[in-house]
Formats: sequence, C-alpha cells, structure tokens
Amino acid sequence: MVTGLTAQNEQDVLRYSFIQTGGTTRSLSLGGALGAVGGDFAALSINPAGLGIYRTGEFSITGDYNYFTADARYLGNTMKDNGFKMGFSHFGVVVPINIEKEGSGIKGVTLAVGYNKLKDYGQNMTMKGINNSNSLVDGFVNTANSTNGSWDPFTDGLAWETYLIDYDSIAGVYYSDFGGSQYGQTQRRTVSTKGSLGEYDFSLGVNLSDKLFFGATMGVQKANYTEVWEHSETDPNDVINFFNGFSFRNTLTTSGSGVNFKLGLLAKPMEFLRIGASIQTPTVLNLKDDFSSSMSTDLNDDQPTHKYDASGQFDYSVTTPFKATGSLAFIFKQYGLISVDYEYVDYTSGRLRASDYDFFSENEAVSQRYKAASNLRVGAEVRLMNSYYVRGGYALYTSPYEVNEPNAGKNLNTFSAGAGYRDQYYFIDFGFARSAWDQTYFLYGNNSADVTNSQTRFSATLGVKF
Repeated sequence: MVTGLTAQNEQDVLRYSFIQTGGTTRSLSLGGALGAVGGDFAALSINPAGLGIYRTGEFSITGDYNYFTADARYLGNTMKDNGFKMGFSHFGVVVPINIEKEGSGIKGVTLAVGYNKLKDYGQNMTMKGINNSNSLVDGFVNTANSTNGSWDPFTDGLAWETYLIDYDSIAGVYYSDFGGSQYGQTQRRTVSTKGSLGEYDFSLGVNLSDKLFFGATMGVQKANYTEVWEHSETDPNDVINFFNGFSFRNTLTTSGSGVNFKLGLLAKPMEFLRIGASIQTPTVLNLKDDFSSSMSTDLNDDQPTHKYDASGQFDYSVTTPFKATGSLAFIFKQYGLISVDYEYVDYTSGRLRASDYDFFSENEAVSQRYKAASNLRVGAEVRLMNSYYVRGGYALYTSPYEVNEPNAGKNLNTFSAGAGYRDQYYFIDFGFARSAWDQTYFLYGNNSADVTNSQTRFSATLGVKF
C-alpha cells in the first residue's frame, strides 16, 4: 500500500492524540510533572485545580528554540537530516481574587486565560539506497490491474498520465519498465513536516480552606500541520531499459480547531503532601485537508519529461481519546519539591468522522493497531540562596501501538533540566529538554527505514507578578 496523503487514516488520529505537556520553562524543566504542584500556567493543561495555589497575579510569556535530527537507515545506507524552529510556546495571565476570612470556606477564586503549545511537528528525514528487488511503481501496476484501470487520481492515475505504466492490449494487463529482474535503481525519499498543536485555555480555580482546590478549564485547540514528501527513483547506470527516472511529490496541509474540557481537584492532607487528580474530555477537532500530488517521468524515449498533477480538499473530524491523570507532590517547605504524574490514555477510542464517508475501515484500524497506554512524568526542584532554583525532570510516553505492530515498544523519552530566579515582583526561567524516539517508517509495501529521532528544546520564560 502506497504511503499517500490523499486519504485520512488511523495516523491522523494518532497525530493529534499522542501529545506531550508544553508551556512554561518551569514545566519543561520538571518533565511536565505539575499535576499536583500547581502555581504554574502550564498546569492548566494538566490539572486546573492548581490555579488555587496562586496568591498573586501573574503575566508570563515563553519563547523556545527547537532543534530536531533524524538518522534514517534504508537499504544499507544511513542518511542524517535536521532542522530547527523558533517561536512562542506559552503566554498567559492569572488573576487571583483572595477572600480574607477566618475559618473554613472559600478562601479565593482564580481566573486565568492564555496559551500552551502541546506539540511541535517539526521533522526532516532523508532515505537513500539502491533497490535490487522492487519499486514503488510495482504498487501502481498491481493496483491498476486489480481495479481494471479505475484510477486513484493521486497515485496510479498520475503514473498512467505520465506513461510510467502502460497497457498491453494483447495480454490485457498493465505493466511498467520494471519487470522480471529489471531493478537496481537508486531510490530516495525525503520527508519534511512542520506545524504545531496548541491550546488556548480559559480556566477557573477555587480554594476551599487552603486544603482542597477545584478547577475547570475550557481548552480550545488549534491544529496546523504540513507534510511534504518526495519519492524519486533514478537509473544512473542504465540497468533498466527505457527508464531514466521519475519523481513523485505529495503535499498535505491540515488546519482546524476543537474544544475540550478539563476538571481537576487538588488536596493538601498534610503541609508537605499534595494529591491531584484530573480528567480531560475527548477533543473533537474539525479539520480541513488541502492536498496535492505531482509526478514527472523521464523514460529515455526521446520525448520531453512527462508531468502531471492533481489536487483536492476534504473536511472531516478527529475525536481524540479521553485522558485521566493522577498526581503526587512532596513539598519540602522552602527547600524544594518532588513531583510525579501518571497519565492514562486509551488510544483505541480515537475516531475519524465525516458527513460523506463512514471511515469504517479506518476506525477499525484504530481499534486494532493501537492500545491503551500509560505515561509517566517525574520532576524535582531545589531552592538555592532564597531566590534561585535548579530543576530536573524525566518523562516517559509509552508507545500507543499494539505488540504485533512494527512500532510497538518504541517509547518517547525526555530528559530535562533548568534554572530560575524568582522574587516578589518578577521571575525568569531557563531550561532545556532532549527527547528521543525510534521509528519504523514505511515508504511503500514492506519497504521500511529504521529512524532514530531526537529533539532538543531550549526555553526561556519571563514573568511579572502583580
């Protein structure tokens, strides 16, 4: 099956469901383990009950720099690629309304509004090698013969229009110049993705007796994703008759938005202990795909290069899974803290919907290929010399794939660290995180590349208290 961009599938569900915590530099440095800590704007995307910890107003903004690399091993070759991106990962304002009164009851209400970036889609991959056994064109020929020429205009239809495949009227079959043992062409595949998934949060927190805190967030997610991949095959050594090469390029741009709600509570049974729990409803993202495909072929037939292209649009929705988080934090007075978050996500519950297509097969693939997964985040903070802090964290996001899938067990690991200065008027934080994960990328059929990915993020937050 050709890896195409013209059909929505289970990968679309995973793209908007497999996300990490984002936002402030403090959150980044602590591995995102803020569910029971509170007092940080990034906690709104985890457990909004943490708003109740605030005693003073705050405005903050975070900028970051992401550097990503990919080492792809294909047909005995290793190709390295990289890229970078700069931007903002958070801004927000928090306004607490303190209620001064003796005894128990409501001690304060906190309002907050702002933005947290949840995922960055930056990735560049390059694969290259000599293939002595098959070609992407074989798939076009097989599809053409199995459908009797009922073209998919974005794949085998392009191959037909550019004479990459032809029809034998005597034998009654479609064919190409790749036949029998006629292989040995150089293949190259480049993949470039960019964009982000962010969330605008509108939150309310309530403080009950400084012992119990409740919170609610309405999250408005905005998705922007662009993917461009180009597959080329060339015959520099002239081992294939009547064939010099072809190039097949696909472009996808997706944009859309959706809404979710988060409810959380935070308890302080003892001064040094905080216990948190939160849930997030599924997000229904209404998306629009704009896609195009183009092909050019050089058939060594004394004719100019043959070119053809196609484009289209499609509106649909993705429903992401329900999410639940349990948190624990140990607060050592003015000395520091240790925090742990456990997150449960059932990826099998994600769904694709559209008004003019039932997505039955695609949703069945979601249920069969994915599984429920657990994520773990751990962070520690130490206070030095009154106003200075050092931090460290680790996050494990387990693979959402079932055990029989090629990408099963390929987890995402993140190590992070940072430092900051805070006083009664302002604060500034610096931090970085390095994430690494392995991936099996399928070019077509069973042809795959083993890819080692990494992403290094540098972050800085400036905040003003009022």
